[in-house]
Amino acid sequence: MDGIKKIAGVIAALLVVFGAQAQISNGRIVYERKVNLQKIFKDNDRVKQFLPEDVKWRVEEFELVFNDSMSAFLPIEGDEAPGMMKFLTSHNKVYTDLTKNERMVIMDMWGQQTIVNDTISPRQWKITDSKRKFDGYLARKAFVQIDDTTRIYAWFSADVVPAVGPEGFGGLPGTILGLATEDGSIIYFAKKIEAMEVAPEKLSYDTKNEDVYTKEELKALILERMGKWVKPKDIEGMFTWL
Repeated sequence: MDGIKKIAGVIAALLVVFGAQAQISNGRIVYERKVNLQKIFKDNDRVKQFLPEDVKWRVEEFELVFNDSMSAFLPIEGDEAPGMMKFLTSHNKVYTDLTKNERMVIMDMWGQQTIVNDTISPRQWKITDSKRKFDGYLARKAFVQIDDTTRIYAWFSADVVPAVGPEGFGGLPGTILGLATEDGSIIYFAKKIEAMEVAPEKLSYDTKNEDVYTKEELKALILERMGKWVKPKDIEGMFTWL
């Protein structure tokens, strides 16, 4: 009997040790996003005129709710920035369906809602041995080269199952808990990670009678309607995170 009790005690102890790191396949993650406005718009004179000199960072929160095959990345409503400031950072809603290899993005384009639904574009991630923790979850560092000048770093955890993350980033063997541009101008940091059941209706969006575009269709439309004010490279930059 004593032997059985000892074994049971060992098992109980192991459950306590490993239970905190048990894999999550259904849950919610709260991210803090910090955007360095001075870096982002340093070469944009049109925007700089609306940006107070004493304002450097814009800090906002988002949530990622998910099950093992679907996710929704959503802004958390907070204090609205004054004037034009509220338009200087993106507030996209991103719905991912891994079973269909599809991603729907409800883009907030200058206060106008525009819907993009397209296949998930693969990213050529390179995984490193570097690690760090987010809310107690160990995450491994990876990076992807977007173009000649843009590299994005991600920290993903295999203990959080679906291959999703902030905005339109995913495709790693686990959920992305941290995301940052190489120059540190945009940073996502998981503040809270919790296992929970997510209502199915929160993981999808009904487009009803709304217009829906692919990424290439929307790029062409923006260039057609706003080509006088928006450069092609600016349009490409809008879709980097999708």
